[in-house]
Amino acid sequence: MEDRLAQVPSVDTFRLSDEVLEFLAKSSKDSFQLEQKKPTEVTRQFTTSIDHENNHIDARADRYQNKIRKGHHQACRRGFTVDGQVTRSQGRIAKLATTNSLSFVGKTVGSIKIVGRDDPTQAETQRAQKVLEILQGLMDLQHDNPWVQLVFFSSPRDDFQWPSAWTEEANDAGMVRFHADRVTRPLNPSQTKAVKQMLQQSNDGRLTTTVIASFVQTALAGGLSGIWLIAQSNVAVKNIAEKLTDFGLTNWKLLVSTEFFDDWHEHLYANIRANIITSEDFSAPGFFKELQTTPVILCTLSMLSSFALRRFGGFTAAPLRTLVIDEASQIEIGDYIPLFTSHTSIRKVCFIGDDKQLPPYGQDDIQDLKSIFEVKHLKDHAIFLDTQYRMPPQIGKFISEAVYDCVLKSDPLHPVTDERMACHFINIPSQEQLHGTSWKNLGECQTILRIASMLQEKNKQFRIITPYDAQRSLIEEGFKAQGARLGG
Repeated sequence: MEDRLAQVPSVDTFRLSDEVLEFLAKSSKDSFQLEQKKPTEVTRQFTTSIDHENNHIDARADRYQNKIRKGHHQACRRGFTVDGQVTRSQGRIAKLATTNSLSFVGKTVGSIKIVGRDDPTQAETQRAQKVLEILQGLMDLQHDNPWVQLVFFSSPRDDFQWPSAWTEEANDAGMVRFHADRVTRPLNPSQTKAVKQMLQQSNDGRLTTTVIASFVQTALAGGLSGIWLIAQSNVAVKNIAEKLTDFGLTNWKLLVSTEFFDDWHEHLYANIRANIITSEDFSAPGFFKELQTTPVILCTLSMLSSFALRRFGGFTAAPLRTLVIDEASQIEIGDYIPLFTSHTSIRKVCFIGDDKQLPPYGQDDIQDLKSIFEVKHLKDHAIFLDTQYRMPPQIGKFISEAVYDCVLKSDPLHPVTDERMACHFINIPSQEQLHGTSWKNLGECQTILRIASMLQEKNKQFRIITPYDAQRSLIEEGFKAQGARLGG
């Protein structure tokens, strides 16, 4: 062991500048606080079967959020406090080992308590590893990578400049010009400005914030490749993919975790299944060539830390050259550490997001949690998309006045024109109830079900949105009890 320890590079903070140490301290603190937000104890409902011969319980989850994952620091407690461990987890089924399954004879196991936090994700593990390498002096955070200097520090060094080789590459490649006739949907002036900035390859436009599908359409027409479209969540990435399809674009691939896809969310990808590559297919013989001939690739930020993607040559086949990151306001800046310290091929980065958007639930009490839009020298160059098309103008006007200093405009052609149809508030005298780590409200659920029944009788399309998982489950159970149909 002494020889092995001698070969491990030592941590020497004296060789690091105060600015680097300040960044690492802030990043590590934020990472720790986010880790502490993970619940240490959750109770889930399952359908179970018991294998008395092997002392196992098979627990079948009905929703992805209820899935039991195998963890090194977790234990299970069933009903009347019988301990066990998760030995296997695949798809909807988790196999739980217990010391004495005979304890369950004549009993029904309906709920299982998971004690202990989930194991770190691959992205979290890689982030911690990169921080360690910086502390060990294996990586020069301030000089090795210009993206690191520009993104992670409060201001770039006075002598900051992009590598001359990058400038030569941009000159050799030529500039992809914006042509309005290459875009199938009309753009307003702010959107046009944003797309032009995304296409620019010169040094003063290497990093920008901004629209996606129109950019991809123009970029492909100009012969660009190595375009990676990234977001924090699988749903956000899927939405980008569907927008590309809506624009008539087909030459792209979406990389998605098999764990998320199989048995759970295949139906969400039904319209784009031909463009999906699941993580279990990374080892397939044709995977490398398939990526090599694909100019646009979509995945989550976490997928970029996939060991399998790197192992089977995903980044060799399709090096990251132009990176477009959606929902960037929801991504803590330290989450980019593995990305910008691992990929030397990146030449253009576009961040898209809304710095006025509320943080993910549970993170609003973490002070000074920073996204890319809180980096002042970058925010100063952001392009503001000044027109929203989703909300009725009546709601958009209020949001503009309350949040955007009256500069956000609304689509004048929005189909909702009657102010009485734009928004309704219903006051319900009912109290929220804590349910595990979530909340539910029975009175609100009953009101929602009544409104939904009225809309269904009139064959109206509608969506029900709730931020709480327990409330969603309560509403779903209410629909099933009424025999009502549920949409996707």
